[in-house]
Amino acid sequence: MPRIQDHLPKLSWIAADRLLLIGYGLVALLQIRALPPAEYGLYALLVSIQTWVFVLADGLVLQGIVQFGADRNERPVLDGTVAVLYVVAIAVVVGGVVFAEPWLTALLGEPRFAGVVALEAVFCAVTVPRTFCLRLLQRDVQTRQMFWIDAVWIGSMSIATVHGIATGWLRHFASLAAIAIGGIALSSVAALWVCRGMIRLAIPSVPMARRLLGFGMQQMSASAIHTSVRQLDVVLAQAFFGTAVVGTYQAAKTIFRLFEVGADAASSVLYPAAVAYYHKGDRTSLHALASKAISVLSVAYVAAAVLVWLGGDLVGAVLGHRYAAAVGMLRVLALAGIAMPLAQAGIVLIASGRSGVHAAVALVAATAATVCFVVSGSFGAPSFFPFGVIAYYAILGTGDWWALRRFGIVRLGVRDFFRSIPDALSFVRGRSK
Repeated sequence: MPRIQDHLPKLSWIAADRLLLIGYGLVALLQIRALPPAEYGLYALLVSIQTWVFVLADGLVLQGIVQFGADRNERPVLDGTVAVLYVVAIAVVVGGVVFAEPWLTALLGEPRFAGVVALEAVFCAVTVPRTFCLRLLQRDVQTRQMFWIDAVWIGSMSIATVHGIATGWLRHFASLAAIAIGGIALSSVAALWVCRGMIRLAIPSVPMARRLLGFGMQQMSASAIHTSVRQLDVVLAQAFFGTAVVGTYQAAKTIFRLFEVGADAASSVLYPAAVAYYHKGDRTSLHALASKAISVLSVAYVAAAVLVWLGGDLVGAVLGHRYAAAVGMLRVLALAGIAMPLAQAGIVLIASGRSGVHAAVALVAATAATVCFVVSGSFGAPSFFPFGVIAYYAILGTGDWWALRRFGIVRLGVRDFFRSIPDALSFVRGRSK
């Protein structure tokens, strides 16, 4: 049975990596304070679209590096096929956004959106090496190397931000976009250097491409739905409320991103391990792994939500009076964080090959979220917009949990929410002896 203490070295690097992201969250607060809401709203659109593009391509192709990478003899063909399909997928999606730019500009009512799209192509191009290499490292759980790649990314953006504020050039969307693009480009260079001995790309294989796309089509469906709530909600906010409200909403989401960082970290460890345990038929270890991931996140996120509600006014003071409305939005989003740990059940569903089931659950959850978003927009009530995120995570987590039990993959019970508490006490007692 897997024990947390057996994986402390790798988990320590993951924790360090997430601390980097938390530290950058503080830097992001400085960025928000430096820019007017309308300028930060444009930046939110840039980042949200870039993230959406890469989540789609990751679900369609890139996740296959982990799913089908157990056989080391197949890896060169697998990686070569993935590399070609990945670049093509990103180029097609970005090309679609560029083609639709005039229509999107009219829909969103933001004349400067054309500039966002122009930078989007550059932003996506320099991101490709980083994301590809990170998946290679995730396959073998090389958490230390992943940490250093992120350190280059976050460190360079932090230095540029401090310099920009100190010298006065960080005042507009274009300057913050330059920081983001420069940071991701440097990170991609670092990733290629770190992975120089791992990258072995053979000639792409048609049978391998079919395997990847057969798995990826279902996975992309779930990813597209999931990303529509996590990223493209700002596009809906733009259509209903305008760029200034998007900037305020994104300010709240930037802090809420700390919840998502924790969930993403758990997923990055849970997914490859769950694939291995499922294919070995070791359901006991799979149950222990999933329940511990959900439990640790649940306990941490309840505590974090309480802190947000108690300390929200302090956050408002840091952001400044221009972002006063972000505090109420953040408190609502924190409630969504309480439901977020249950979504780890979806990672186990995907690992077991039931991406279609997860996609169906995500579709129901996204529909409920969209209804909340549209109702909020129709009534001109931006403060209620974040309730869509609560609806999404509550339905997604509950549905995935039910599906795991329905298909007999693992039977997670209510008591599994609390198993991390006795586990932690047992670990502390063992260390003290």
